[in-house]
Amino acid sequence: MADRRRQTGSGRRRRRRTYSAAEIRRNRAILRLILMSMLFILVCLGVWLLANAYAKSRSETVLSVDSSSYSVLADLPSESEAAQIEKEQQIEEENSIFEQKDSYPLEMIIESPYCVVYDVQGKQVLYAKDAWERCYPASTTKIITAAVMLKYTDEDTIFTAGDEQSLVNEGSSLAYLNVGSVLDRSMILDAIMLPSGNDASYCAAAVTGRIIAENDELTAQEAVDVFIEQMNEFASDSGCIDTNVTCPDGFHDDNHYTTAMDMLRMTLHSEEYPEIAESGEKTYAEVDFLSGEHIWWSNSNSLIQSDNSNYYMYATGLKTGMTDQSGYCVVATAERFGHEIIIVCMGSETSEVRWNDTIALFDAAFQYVRNSDA
Repeated sequence: MADRRRQTGSGRRRRRRTYSAAEIRRNRAILRLILMSMLFILVCLGVWLLANAYAKSRSETVLSVDSSSYSVLADLPSESEAAQIEKEQQIEEENSIFEQKDSYPLEMIIESPYCVVYDVQGKQVLYAKDAWERCYPASTTKIITAAVMLKYTDEDTIFTAGDEQSLVNEGSSLAYLNVGSVLDRSMILDAIMLPSGNDASYCAAAVTGRIIAENDELTAQEAVDVFIEQMNEFASDSGCIDTNVTCPDGFHDDNHYTTAMDMLRMTLHSEEYPEIAESGEKTYAEVDFLSGEHIWWSNSNSLIQSDNSNYYMYATGLKTGMTDQSGYCVVATAERFGHEIIIVCMGSETSEVRWNDTIALFDAAFQYVRNSDA
């Protein structure tokens, strides 16, 4: 009996349910449906997440470019306005420096009637003598001429001497241009700065004046007048308070005047055009005009001529001038001890007084700079 029960129980355990082919197909179909449903849910979830992320990014983008941004941008100055603001700030700073009368560290006995000495890096006037008194600039005017020419022309500008040569006064210093002489810009600049050519100054003024006016049909006088107007604008922009320009070469005119302090201001602002200093430090130039003439010019600045008794080894430029009414003038630059010193001397009775005063002032200025830095 017991054996029968064990056999019967064993039989039960071995018994398994069998599925028909129809049931198997149905079960497989259900499994596929479940898997497809899960896959569909996962796809929908992914699409929802992507759509939500995209919507969020769009919302952030829209928020970052709202109307307040445009109002802030509208309040910002334009490039020209920013340049004007910077220029006004520079003039204001210079005014605070230059208007400190009778508070300069150098005490000198100088024969020249109008002088000023300035330390560029130290931003300090070291010496001044009647620097606000009106005087005649003579050919130091050509620093302004060169600056205005460089402002309105480019390196490819060609200068052809023409009818404006009839405006050059008799007795002028010359670069020996003839009507029909053709020069490039670097040549005309050297012709203005080295031999102090009044003929070159009028050529530069006429060509540049027509460019400024955008009118090639202007007469020589009309073109030069346009140029002179911009020379006065340059003086005003430099902060000058007692300067009036009537010609591009500095030939004497009672209404053509400046002060030593104004000339310092214009020299400082001419440094925006480094080509002026580069030309002013050349001892000589030998050139072939585009029209074929071969010319040799010597710099009229004795301070940079190593074979001259007035040679000053630290001098770097810049421009001389002389008429009977102006006396002997110079805007001189020199560098030593990491400082550039600018000296304006006007109205010296003789050329020798001009050079002696300038050298004495340079020596005193560099001694002061060295002691101050130490």
